Order: sequence, then C-alpha cells, then structure tokens
Amino acid sequence: MDEGVIDRVRSVITRVSPSQAAFSELVGISADKLSKSLNAVRRFTSLELALIADAGDVSVDWLLTGRTREPALPGAEPSAGDEIRALVDRYATAYERLRLLGSRPPLPALPTPPTGAPGPAGRVLADLAVAAVRDAATPSLGTLPTAELAAAVEQVLAVDVVVTALPGGADALAWQSAHGRLVLVNASSQFTRQRFALAHALGHVLAGDATQPLLDQHLAPGRQRAALEQRADAFAAAFLMPADELRAAVGLPPPDRAEPLPPAAVTDAVFAELVGLFGVSAGAMAARLRGLGLLDAARQAELGLWTAARCQRGPTGRQALLARLSAAQVPRQPARLVAELFGAYADGATTLVPLADLLQTPVDDLFAALVAEQPAARRGYADEPAFLP
Repeated sequence: MDEGVIDRVRSVITRVSPSQAAFSELVGISADKLSKSLNAVRRFTSLELALIADAGDVSVDWLLTGRTREPALPGAEPSAGDEIRALVDRYATAYERLRLLGSRPPLPALPTPPTGAPGPAGRVLADLAVAAVRDAATPSLGTLPTAELAAAVEQVLAVDVVVTALPGGADALAWQSAHGRLVLVNASSQFTRQRFALAHALGHVLAGDATQPLLDQHLAPGRQRAALEQRADAFAAAFLMPADELRAAVGLPPPDRAEPLPPAAVTDAVFAELVGLFGVSAGAMAARLRGLGLLDAARQAELGLWTAARCQRGPTGRQALLARLSAAQVPRQPARLVAELFGAYADGATTLVPLADLLQTPVDDLFAALVAEQPAARRGYADEPAFLP
C-alpha cells in the first residue's frame, strides 16, 4: 500500500489514541491486522479505512490521497462558487418550469418559526416537524434509515432532498423560494455526519433562513457562534433523536408522567445500542442524552469519544455499519420533483427536456430507458401500430 496512506493512518493513530493497541480496540481492527497493514505486509480494506476515517474525523479520500477539502465559499474559490450556483439553478429551473406549466402544486405552509434563544427555539421547531412527520408518515422517526427519512421529509414537508457530491466536500446546502424547498447533502462514507447535515439544513429551511443559498461547509455542533447555526444544530439533534423515542429506548417513562423517574440507566451496552438505532455519532448521542438529563458531564465526556465501530460490534453490527457506510455514498434525486416533471411529460404538457436537464442525462438516453421499461405489447414499431388494450 502507498506509504502516504500508511503515514496518514499513523497520524490519525497518534492524534486520537495513546497507543497502537488502544487504537486497534477503538476501531475494531485486530492488532495483528493493523500491525501488518502499517508495515505494508497487507492492505487496509475499504471497511477498515472507513473505520479509521470515522475515528479520526477525516475522509477516506484524505487517507487515500492526502487531499484536504477545498474552500467552497464563492468569495474564496470562484470555481466552487460557480458549481454551487449551477447546482441551485438546476433545481430552481425545474421549479420554474413546473410553475409555468401549472404542474407545481402549492407548497404546504411551514410552522411559524419560534422566537427566543436559539437552542430552545430549534428544539421547539423540531418538535413541530417531528409531530407533522409522525402524523402523516411514520410513528417512529429517529430510527428511520436516512433514505426513508429523506422520503418522509419530501412527502410531509415538501422539502426536496438530494444526495450528491458537493463542491469542496461541503456538508450541505439549503435553499428555498416561493415555489421550492431544497436540501442537498454530500455523498460521503461519513454517514453520521451526512445524516446530521441533512437535519441541520432542514432546520434552516423550516426556520426560513435559506432564502439565499446557505452552504454548511464544516459543521461543528456545539462550537457554532452564529445564532441561526446554533438553532439549526439544536433542531437537528431534537429531530434526529426525539426525546420521547430516546426515553422509551432507555426504558424511561415520558417526562410528563407524575411518578418519580427512576435513575437513568444508560449503561455502556444501552448507549451503544442507542447510537446504532438512531444512526448518529456517539458525540451527538452523548450530548443529546446530557441535554435530557440522562447523563452527567463526566459520563458525556467518556461516551462521546466512542466510535461507530465500538458501538456496532459483532458480525451483525459490522454488517449494519458497512451497509450504512455504503448507502451514504449513493446519489439520490428528489423523488417528488422527479415525479412532477415526469407527470408533466406523461400528460403531454412538456417534452422530456426538463426531466433530462434535472437528471443531467441526455434526452435520447432517457427516452431509450423509458421505452425499454415499457412492456413489449405496448411499444410501437416502425411498420406497426402500437397495441393498446
């Protein structure tokens, strides 16, 4: 394996762990395998690199190439700024085309953003969003896989969710207008970061922050200074980890019950299970539990350092972890918006061009794919009429 990769892995080990043996235990790679890889006797597997990246809060791309994230702010990097504007324009154009065709249904009203301190305001807004999604889509929100969570957000809140490679490796992009609401999140193996970025950007949209494209370049929950970022962080934590669902998972009654609450029982095993169930980082889970009074400061500091590998042990846990790492890298287009554009084409209101532009697919290729999906009996041929029952 490239010596640069080994050097970068060694730098992660030095930074996050007191010893190579401790790091082996931390990430769940056997000491023998780790030693052989560090001595170029064997290669790191894709999963091992993902686990190391998770432990070091770096990207797999950095481990492999040494490339750091480039600035994605228009003022600092004009080409990246152009990419951002092109991304937003792509979806804004789709919204405008549907509006002109009369095929864009009115957007449902958003909850009135609460006022006051950013932390409580973000949590109140999250409670409203959680209630709306539960009423219309699912009784349990926090344990939904990210793809299903995105679908529920689109269905209930009419916020289009896209997973794609963002310029400079930015975490998320939020934008809204009178005719569309948009959240783009970066396709990345760091699935917990991706999930938090989705919820953070959603918080910006629901609070009305994103009337101009709003880029989240390096999310740092708990260390944000701007009030709107603090509010979006608080929203994300409460949206991804609803208080009642967490308390139920720990075995505690709802907070409004009259009887005295039993002592918090967040053992190591329970904490690891919660991290796996809710698909968040150990740091985010520990902070949320502390905010709910289920952990003290010392216990939060201890558990917040755990890695995804430590929380998802055993063959089943590792398989689930690998599935999440893979799923987070799969691009996603907004199903609701795609369906509206295809519906306009199917109704004869427009050509395939608007849908092809959104999907960045040549019109001929898209048409060929659609024809290939039709049953043979419904296709027309050069010298025969189509058979229509």
